[in-house]
Amino acid sequence: MASKSYLHAAGTQNYSAPETDENKMTAESDVWSIGVIIIEVITGIHPFQGLTQNQTLSNIANGKYKAFPDYIQGELRMMIESMISKDYKKRPTVKSLLETETMQLVGMIEKSKEQKGSEQENEQMSKRVNELEMKVRSLEVEKESEKQEKLKEKRDKEKAITEKDQEKRRADLAISEKDRLQVKLNREKQEKERAQVELNRTNALVDLERRRADSALNEVTRLTTENQQLKAQLKLTPVPTQKPKQALLQVTSSAQAITVNLEVPSGMHGHKDANRFTHDDTVADCTISTDPIISEGIVYCEYVFKKHDRPFAFGIGITDSSVVFKPNKSPFADEYEGKTVCYWDDGQLIHINFRGPSNQGFVCGQRIGAEVNMISRPRRLTFFVNDVEQQYYVINIPEAIRFYSYIHYPNSSFTVTRFERRSSSSAHGVTGSIGLEWRKQW
Repeated sequence: MASKSYLHAAGTQNYSAPETDENKMTAESDVWSIGVIIIEVITGIHPFQGLTQNQTLSNIANGKYKAFPDYIQGELRMMIESMISKDYKKRPTVKSLLETETMQLVGMIEKSKEQKGSEQENEQMSKRVNELEMKVRSLEVEKESEKQEKLKEKRDKEKAITEKDQEKRRADLAISEKDRLQVKLNREKQEKERAQVELNRTNALVDLERRRADSALNEVTRLTTENQQLKAQLKLTPVPTQKPKQALLQVTSSAQAITVNLEVPSGMHGHKDANRFTHDDTVADCTISTDPIISEGIVYCEYVFKKHDRPFAFGIGITDSSVVFKPNKSPFADEYEGKTVCYWDDGQLIHINFRGPSNQGFVCGQRIGAEVNMISRPRRLTFFVNDVEQQYYVINIPEAIRFYSYIHYPNSSFTVTRFERRSSSSAHGVTGSIGLEWRKQW
């Protein structure tokens, strides 16, 4: 701004040059204000300060300022005295002020401060960089630690999975061993049961032979006694001839064939082929029922056995229709007691009691038959050997029955040779016929 150009006065009165009272202001007015501020900064006191505001303004208008302290000397003293001169024409210009040594020194100081500030900033920046580097390293350490932790977790997980797999394999092995032991126990149990069945049969045969021996001995004793009595009487008394038993009847009847269905449970020791069942090469009880269930009419079922070279080993009979035979079970097992009748190969009839009265015994190759009459009252079961009616029959049989056959020894077999519905019964009774009642001991 040219020194001769004027502006309206503005600013605080204590820092306004004297000419502002005339409402004019030049660049030199600013120099005056700067000079006042410099003095106040150096001394801490406004150079024109009076006891009152009016006195301060009067001092400014008259150019009356306080004496400078002694420490303000030389060029600085001359510079600030000229800056607050009442006559603005005597005041230095801004350019001349900047060219003074004092202002250059101030500039150098400011530049030094700026450089120092820059160095401080650099130091702070370096410090910040160091902090960031430390933080980065810390993060890298944490990241590496986290990586190692995850790796450890992965290894622990893999180890746990491996241990779990090993435990599962051990459990599977334990289960397999348990199953193997169970199979072994089952086999031992079956062998024990077979041995017990064989022992029971042997004991039964021994009892039978003992009874027969006792009966023969009693008969010998009786005959001997009678002979002695006759000799004592010295008189021969004719022995009355017993009326011969009526011959066992051979009967025939018109018949209608029924389809044979051998009911062979799973696990049975053998196989069927149409109307034939063949035992496998083991010793085991095989009780095979013949379907269908019979609940009406007159029905005849006939069997032929093969390859039985021992007694007390095969037979036929009927069972209550509710019975389902299981593998390795004879028809007179405890669970079937009172529900089956068996005609044994030695002639014995077995029901609730283990041994009952005897019909004619039979052997392999003979035709062994059973007829049920569901029409008669009471219902009746009659046995036949080669079509010859037997002495003992069974009455009050169940309302619904099945025929069955039983074999025991390896490679033995039976065949259903006749299974038919008849128009009339083939049972007419024989001399000495006796009826045995179902569900009662004989």
